[in-house]
Amino acid sequence: MARPYVITIASEKGGVGKTTLATNLAIYLKHLAGDVPVTLLSFDNHFTVDRMFVPALKKAGTDVSGLFTGMPMSELLIDGAHGVRIIPSSRSLQQIASTLADCEQLAGVLSGSGLQGILIIDTRPVLDILTQNALYAADRVIVPVKDAPSLENCKNLSQFFTENGLSRSTLRLLPCLVDTRIRYKGPFRDPYQLLKAYAINRGYRCMEGYIAKSPKVESLGTNPEGRVYPIIEQGRGTDVHLQFMHLARQAYLHYLENGPHRLGGVAHQRAEVALTQQRDLNRRRQRVPDHCLLCGQQMPETTPWPQAYYAEATDGSQSGFIEDDCLGDLIFQNFYGQHKAEAAQRSMRELFQESANRSYFVLRQQKNPATPESLFTFSRLDETGTELSSTDLTVKGGQTLGLRRRHHPVQEFFDIFFGESIQSRDRTILLRRCGEQPLNILTGTAYIHWQKILGRIQMEQSLDHTACQSEPV
Repeated sequence: MARPYVITIASEKGGVGKTTLATNLAIYLKHLAGDVPVTLLSFDNHFTVDRMFVPALKKAGTDVSGLFTGMPMSELLIDGAHGVRIIPSSRSLQQIASTLADCEQLAGVLSGSGLQGILIIDTRPVLDILTQNALYAADRVIVPVKDAPSLENCKNLSQFFTENGLSRSTLRLLPCLVDTRIRYKGPFRDPYQLLKAYAINRGYRCMEGYIAKSPKVESLGTNPEGRVYPIIEQGRGTDVHLQFMHLARQAYLHYLENGPHRLGGVAHQRAEVALTQQRDLNRRRQRVPDHCLLCGQQMPETTPWPQAYYAEATDGSQSGFIEDDCLGDLIFQNFYGQHKAEAAQRSMRELFQESANRSYFVLRQQKNPATPESLFTFSRLDETGTELSSTDLTVKGGQTLGLRRRHHPVQEFFDIFFGESIQSRDRTILLRRCGEQPLNILTGTAYIHWQKILGRIQMEQSLDHTACQSEPV
């Protein structure tokens, strides 16, 4: 699948020329390599990109937020001036950022988007989650620096790459807004040489050359029409024009030599993860019996019953599905139904079913080694695994007396679930109502969250066991 080569323009220092660099680099790259698609987007909401490339056109409802909502890339792109395609900016950047869970999401989207050529991303002067996503997806990060403070801010970008296992060689510093009129005495003759020496001394690599400060270039964004004019159109007589041509050649050569290496690696990693997850899912499915663990009813051929409960022992030894009504009958006939009127029991059951979709449940058996009794506890947990309520049931000898001796229904369920041969003193089952597609609980983030809750219960039980052992006799 086609993937873009990504250039991210980033700096935590404002006023260093990020947007001027991003917009004009896109135009110069398109001018240099007309057959290569060039796309530009901005995670800054000053709309300079939009005003420069499509001052009078914008598709309704189409902006960079669509990258994170599953909108097809073909619907996001707009053909702009100078042959550069853009994805319009958004006024809801904070809302977009609040939906992002990590710095890898943009890379995942772009790796499967089919976007071709070169993508340039302009970022905000802050290392927020949007900037982190742009950095993580980049084949090349160009950091404009104009003075010592902006150079010092580079350490946070460098640290981000180190913490996320990314190569710092992706980073390239570019002195910008350099005042060529200033001259120094000593080994560094001008601000460019001084900035480059500082950068190299701190372990950074630099692009070749610099972008000079130019009154002519600064005036291109100040006019009665409110337009932002490109340097290639209105600033050909300046040194900055030649400097951008040189910068574009460097970027283009790196693109030709390396291609979309970063996103190719991301796609490979995701394919490996998907393959591993599918194998794990198949293994988990094979462990699941093809019948209800309570009544023995055979499952439908393709999936368990809608609203079925998934049950798994906290030690991971057993798992399976229980039909909705079967579990409801077991719980309410034994934990809640003994002394309640039928109307009250029905009301409680309706409340239980309503809350089940946002709860976890725990069934626990604790055997008393000194007596033939077992204590069964049924608990409801919230989405984080915190206990909200619980009720107990004591069963003498695991049996009830009537005309015939028989196992208590709850004891019988535990024996069926674990096997009568497994006679541990403490046996615990975690349960969750699964919705219309019960097998989804065994996949992706749903199962990861399930494992977190399972781990929390295991830890709490381990602490309880340790506390009991340490109590004086």
